[in-house]
Amino acid sequence: MRPIPLLVHLVFHPESARAREIAKALHRSLNSDPLLPGLRVPTVTLREDGSGLPPTVHDLDEGQHSIVIVLADDFMLAGNSQEGRVPWPDFVLILANQCAEFKHRFLPVQLTKSAWPLHDQLNETNFIAAHLQEAPQLQQWLERRLLIEISRFLLGQSRGADAPVTLFLSHAKHDIDLEPKLFEAMVAHLQATQPVHAWVDSGQIPPGKSFKGSIESAVQTSAVMVLTTAAYSGRPWCRREVLLAKKHGRPVVVVDGLNGVDVRSFPYIGNVPVISWGADGARRAVDFLLKEIVRIKHTKLVLATQAKPGDVVLSSPPELLTLAPLPMGASVLYPDPPLSDEEEEALAPLEKKLTTPLQRVGKHRVLDKQKIALSISESDDIKRYGLLSEQLDDAMIEISRHLLARGAVLAYGGHIGSDGYTRALADLVAAHQSLSTLPQLQRIENYVGWPLPYAKMPVNRKAELMTLVTFIRTPRPDGVEKFDAQVFLAEPESFPADSPERRYAWARGMTAMRDQQSKETMARIVIGGKVGPTETAQLNGGRQLSWYSGRIPGVVEEAITSLQAGRPLYLCGAYGGAAALLIDLIEGRARHEFTWEYQKHAPHAEAMRTIYDQEGVPWIDYPEMTRYISDMGVAGLSSLNGLTEEQNRTLFRTRDAPSLVELLLEGLGNALFASV
Repeated sequence: MRPIPLLVHLVFHPESARAREIAKALHRSLNSDPLLPGLRVPTVTLREDGSGLPPTVHDLDEGQHSIVIVLADDFMLAGNSQEGRVPWPDFVLILANQCAEFKHRFLPVQLTKSAWPLHDQLNETNFIAAHLQEAPQLQQWLERRLLIEISRFLLGQSRGADAPVTLFLSHAKHDIDLEPKLFEAMVAHLQATQPVHAWVDSGQIPPGKSFKGSIESAVQTSAVMVLTTAAYSGRPWCRREVLLAKKHGRPVVVVDGLNGVDVRSFPYIGNVPVISWGADGARRAVDFLLKEIVRIKHTKLVLATQAKPGDVVLSSPPELLTLAPLPMGASVLYPDPPLSDEEEEALAPLEKKLTTPLQRVGKHRVLDKQKIALSISESDDIKRYGLLSEQLDDAMIEISRHLLARGAVLAYGGHIGSDGYTRALADLVAAHQSLSTLPQLQRIENYVGWPLPYAKMPVNRKAELMTLVTFIRTPRPDGVEKFDAQVFLAEPESFPADSPERRYAWARGMTAMRDQQSKETMARIVIGGKVGPTETAQLNGGRQLSWYSGRIPGVVEEAITSLQAGRPLYLCGAYGGAAALLIDLIEGRARHEFTWEYQKHAPHAEAMRTIYDQEGVPWIDYPEMTRYISDMGVAGLSSLNGLTEEQNRTLFRTRDAPSLVELLLEGLGNALFASV
């Protein structure tokens, strides 16, 4: 598999709650900004084994280029030690030495006064001094500093050394003194918040130098911030600066400071992000442009791995200015989402072949109408695998997007609340369907197992989802109604599994749903999944353990029923949980969580098992399930899922969502169409 083009490593002590929250916020900053939906820079954390010590192995070469952000604090400095294990200061020094070559970048952050230098051999290393910042501004300040350093690293890849980040302020001098005085506020902000170099005025051109040449040279190496005011579009040099930025593919952000009327806005400013001026406008605008620099550079790296020979790669949606210089018939690859119909129609006379990655794969609907089951839920041990829970959600969306684009029907068995995966999948389909240049998708199929509420679902929720989701109701299992005729109705109100009889009813209903789904689907993909209790915070400040409601952990049961039905099974183990447990069993490693001694501690589990025996309903015990899975082995899994044993082991462990997608598509193609 190809290494990830760029990977950010978020390094913190596992006992430092503050550092962990900062790491989560940094991940969101690089992946979840609604203003820049194309910004998706993959991150990983360190694998945690519960000892509080660094992992024995951490591979920076998991990424073609890695940026290592160390959140150093007192926990790292005063952490415990253990014979045979590397202490935190030594581990950080190892990371720093591995970043000595220019392919990786080491960015240490000092969160507390005592955290620098952390190790004697780092006393000549400059740490980002976050400890000097006040708490309310710390996160914003740190995000900016790190964005600047990431930008410098990416900009410098072609030059062999970190490059300065230069912002070119394109503005109309006529409006400098007019409200809202964008230029004045921006210059003051930049002067107070270095290190960003700003090219702000023609006064910076040395005497005797060409005005035109100096401007063009400055734009070629800068990110351009366009300060639009009433006079902007009427100024020839303002227009020329925009054209130069487009010509050279520079990052451009528009700050809308128009106060009055612009009788003719400059049409070629288009196709770039725009941010309105307002409170804290200068800071927001600079941060926005820094993210756009990272987005453009990262997008180019990613698209380069997806491009075909002869493709022209654009990091932003194509437009007249970027297409006109290209030869007729040129193949242009640009990031999703695709252009709208009216935009494609307007650009059609240029006779270029425009496509996005999803449009390209959508032409090959190799999974057309094939029903693929998704077994996805949060992992209770994801920290052990060096990932955040948000990254599991990101992987689910990425995998689902590609399966849907290839024509698959996605089947999911879960609740339909606003925070469930059904809602997320439905939103994904809705977003896709709004773009008519992409092939129309199949609906999501949501298996609603009894006793999950269905008939009582609010009518507005049904109406909202009916064009996106097909609901498949599995009926009440025979015989359970006798335990509580008033509650165990064919279409019951919601009730918890808070007694042996109710736990038994839930278990029977979920097993029936999973059996039906496994028989009606062609394959199953497993990611995450709870194995034991999950600790949740309570309103009173306490903590409460909550268990699953079925007979055994739900995702494990879904996987076993698919194997019993002879269906291809794909285990993505890097996110931990049930998928990782199944992989351990397949590879012959026992897991204490998958024993009756462990699972009997679930509420009412022993009494529920007694009811199974009394009712004559088969109870497959944990040793029997363990033997079944271990006897299957990697070879047995490969015989079903179309991947080699080596490919399956890669699927078990890769943390890179695009690599997961590549393996899943190859396996599904081989398994479902081997005889075609």
